[in-house]
Amino acid sequence: MVPGGTKQFLKRAKEIELEAAARQHRKADGVAPHGGGHDESNWLVSYADMMTLLCGFFIMLFSMAKMDEPKYEKLKESVSKQFGGKYEAPPSPAAVAETMAKFVTQVLQEAGVEKETTVRYDALGVSVAFQSTVFFDTLSADVKSEGHIVLAKLIDSISREQQKSNKAYKIVIEGHTDSRPVLGGPFPSNWELSGARASRVVRMFLERGFAADKLTSIGYADTRPELPSRTPSGTWDEPALAKNRRVVLRILEPSVDSIPFPTGAAPLPGAAGAAQPMPAAPAGHAPAAVAAPSVAGSGVSSPVVTAPAAQ
Repeated sequence: MVPGGTKQFLKRAKEIELEAAARQHRKADGVAPHGGGHDESNWLVSYADMMTLLCGFFIMLFSMAKMDEPKYEKLKESVSKQFGGKYEAPPSPAAVAETMAKFVTQVLQEAGVEKETTVRYDALGVSVAFQSTVFFDTLSADVKSEGHIVLAKLIDSISREQQKSNKAYKIVIEGHTDSRPVLGGPFPSNWELSGARASRVVRMFLERGFAADKLTSIGYADTRPELPSRTPSGTWDEPALAKNRRVVLRILEPSVDSIPFPTGAAPLPGAAGAAQPMPAAPAGHAPAAVAAPSVAGSGVSSPVVTAPAAQ
């Protein structure tokens, strides 16, 4: 982005160059320059050319530099005030994420699945948690026809929003299962099942034109439950199990360079093995079982409807 003062300078330099060229043309035709006297146009042409080249050189250096956003915004504000312009501060990351969260919520409402989803946001982006039954049957990684329709609408909406805002969002898909072991079927454990489900959703993004280097799939198995899987008496908590079986779609801002991993559920009184957060890993290179700080934010949120117990 070229500051307003630089634009004015370039414009004036161009005017000087054109005036000098006009004088040279009149002189060649035998017409004396306006006002007579000595023609000083030669040095003006060289000066304007030199300043234009210097300006282009520094703009090129600036384009390759890594900017400090807060300081850059202060500079823009100062330059705007100096030249009598009006400075408009850009929206905060949280405000941008809130707008995106409202957009996603509207898409989910139009698809009729807002009761089976939870939308959260923070400065990093938006996360959408789907109950696994929206997309998958028990012990299956094949997207159901109803889930395929919902995903297609959401993916196409995100694609249009990317084009509208001229952004390339980073998409992270998480697969989560409940804590009960897998008995039979094509998957030997919850690890394979959660990873296959996440990968299948990523495949739909690829099929609909998203760049592969902007997509990441992670299988967490049952290591990141939202609620403790057992009641204080030690029996399975069916509503909690249903909430823990989920697929999470994260829409991260292009500037985010690490994956915000979810934290585990708080243990029951006297329980052991609470999940410990760890630093986030670079986007696109996340191991399946690493934890890090949660993205959960406040604001847009839809109630979650529990479903019958199923992987």
